[in-house]
Amino acid sequence: MRGLWAVALLLTPLVGLSQEPYGILTGHTGPIWGLDFSPDGKYIVTAGGCFDKVVRLWDVELGLEVYPFKGSIDRVMAVSFSADGETIASVAPMERAVRLWDVDFGDCEVLESHAGALLSVVFSPKGNFLAAGAASGKVEVWSVSSDGYQRLYLLSGPKDEVRDLAFSPDERCLAAASKDGNVYIWETSSGAPVQAFSAHESGARGVAFSPDGEFLATCGADYLVKLWEVGSWTLLRVLKGHRWYVNDVAFSPDGKVLASACSDGTVILWDPASGDLLATLKEHKKPVTGVAFSPDGKFLASSSADKTVILWLLSELF
Repeated sequence: MRGLWAVALLLTPLVGLSQEPYGILTGHTGPIWGLDFSPDGKYIVTAGGCFDKVVRLWDVELGLEVYPFKGSIDRVMAVSFSADGETIASVAPMERAVRLWDVDFGDCEVLESHAGALLSVVFSPKGNFLAAGAASGKVEVWSVSSDGYQRLYLLSGPKDEVRDLAFSPDERCLAAASKDGNVYIWETSSGAPVQAFSAHESGARGVAFSPDGEFLATCGADYLVKLWEVGSWTLLRVLKGHRWYVNDVAFSPDGKVLASACSDGTVILWDPASGDLLATLKEHKKPVTGVAFSPDGKFLASSSADKTVILWLLSELF
């Protein structure tokens, strides 16, 4: 791993103060559009948007930037760690490609895309697939093996931007949230369409499977978070509480907490089983663009257009 960079950061533990940040990561010079934890929970990767265009890697415990991955020519819209933690995938619309960054050495491989300008990207949980979603509504999928990346298929169906993607825990299904308001489900092995359903008026913006694969959470521009039963794809519950666009959703590793990120600068934590609101986190000064739980369930991280990532210690929130 590259040596730690001495950068100006704030990561001051605030343990004992209910619903206060554990720490704040600063260093981006523009909005942050997404984030992801490494599989071992040691690192966070963040996507630098306008005026930044840098993928940044952070050490969670030390609160230090480990390495800035530079070279993107456009705002970075999404990032994802591979299952083995050795690779970071990132997408920037003008590049029409997926960049694959070597975590240890900083080298970059480029996967050209047939889908057009890419807005979303995700590795599958077991590391066998990589998917990227485009402004065109297309979704491109690659297989991942020791032999490298092999393009499998180009999926169609969405009539507008694919804002977010998620693989089911068993990798059998791929879900996409589209600006056309629908959520699309495909069979990963073949690319065959499984289901498409209307989810959010004015656009779906985020999608996430529960750890047990039984539920799908979605969010959108209608200020709502919704829970769906996987398989029947029926609506189980509508979670109301946000006052603006909901941009992202994420389940905790045990499935007992659902986090949602809102453009009003808040993060809401829900009990997905009951739909009860557990906590509202109000620290960001601008839209919250992404949320992610650490693999051990200790931390929740939220990224924002205010150029910061906030770490929340779950045990202190409720």
